[in-house]
Amino acid sequence: MFPPWMLAAFYVVSGVAVVWLLFRIWNRRQINRLDRADRAPIAAPRPKPEPRPIDAAPVATQSVSTEPAVTPGPAAPDVTILKAPPATVPAATTATSPTAVPSWERTLSSRTPASNKPLPFIRPSDVPSVRTDDYVFGGLTPALAAMLPDSDRRQDEARTELSTAGFYQPHAFENLAATRYLLMMLGLVIGGVALILAPPQYEWLAVISIVTLPLLGWALPRLYIRGQAAERRRQIEQGMPDLLDMLNMCVSQGLTVVDSLRRILRDLRGPYPALAQELRIVTEQASLAGLPTALDNFSKRIDIPEVHSFTSLLNQNERMGTSISEALTSYSDTMRESLRQRTDEKGNRATFRLLFPTVFCLMPAVYLFLLGPAIVELSKFFYEGGRASLDQGSGAIQRLNDIRRAGPVADPNAGQL
Repeated sequence: MFPPWMLAAFYVVSGVAVVWLLFRIWNRRQINRLDRADRAPIAAPRPKPEPRPIDAAPVATQSVSTEPAVTPGPAAPDVTILKAPPATVPAATTATSPTAVPSWERTLSSRTPASNKPLPFIRPSDVPSVRTDDYVFGGLTPALAAMLPDSDRRQDEARTELSTAGFYQPHAFENLAATRYLLMMLGLVIGGVALILAPPQYEWLAVISIVTLPLLGWALPRLYIRGQAAERRRQIEQGMPDLLDMLNMCVSQGLTVVDSLRRILRDLRGPYPALAQELRIVTEQASLAGLPTALDNFSKRIDIPEVHSFTSLLNQNERMGTSISEALTSYSDTMRESLRQRTDEKGNRATFRLLFPTVFCLMPAVYLFLLGPAIVELSKFFYEGGRASLDQGSGAIQRLNDIRRAGPVADPNAGQL
């Protein structure tokens, strides 16, 4: 039914796809194993017990009680303090000798360098107790996502795009990877079934579908996320001037920045829902970790110049203690001017872009409108005998040309008298 080369091509493509997926899974497991080895906590060395000086006096036990004498009752346990006689350890020795440092103090000082290391970034999906009800395909979602491994850089880019698009579920990246893998396999299955059931004259379409459908299933979800992220950034960019004006009014009336953002949040839910969602996250994080940390996270989630400038302005005023009302007023005017200039730039660019649709779509209609009557008259001329008259005229001209090329003809009665 099928030519041998087509079956061979199908088997080769399927084998290469399976080998590629197995290699990516193995590579991902190796990377995860190395990451777990790097993140493993390093146990601090246990301090060795200090030898007790031979000439030290026996340790005395002293009971300290700061309560005055009251009526008899249940006796509280005595607080004991271990003290060594002052004569056993000289003053110079206590300042320089390591034996004079208590064991608990030596333990804390030995762990100080390890505590200076920055804490690793923990994603919501890495927390063991995080909820799992956001899985799109239930318990199969982690297994399906593991079948489509990717590099750490691409994973970070995908997570950034998901957060920018408003997908803040703990397992949003696993849902995206599982969806892409299922669409790829679905396209491969549909192409294979079409290759088996298609008639011989349409088998080339089935072969093309085997290649194109998995590629579309792999690319379309990511393109959808990018489109959602771009649309959300545009909405936030349009709402920033109104946010600055409303924030200026609230701050000038004596409210703090966090209370002002919480108050503005209710008014922005209708016209700018994306900006309202981001402000809600900022207020919640500000109540937990402080306003600078919340603003920095807002700048990382939404990568547009207006948000970067807004967060930098608030952080600078928070550190310097300057008047935030004047800064917001001037910056609001500057942002509106930049948005207007950007709109003018897009309008000027649109005139050049409209040139190509005008030439390729409008000019053929203009040509047809102008040349239409002439074409109709020519058709009437040819179909109403004009072609026959042209043929007769061309035939007469051809005969005259032949006579002229032949020269004058001799008259047979010219010599008789």
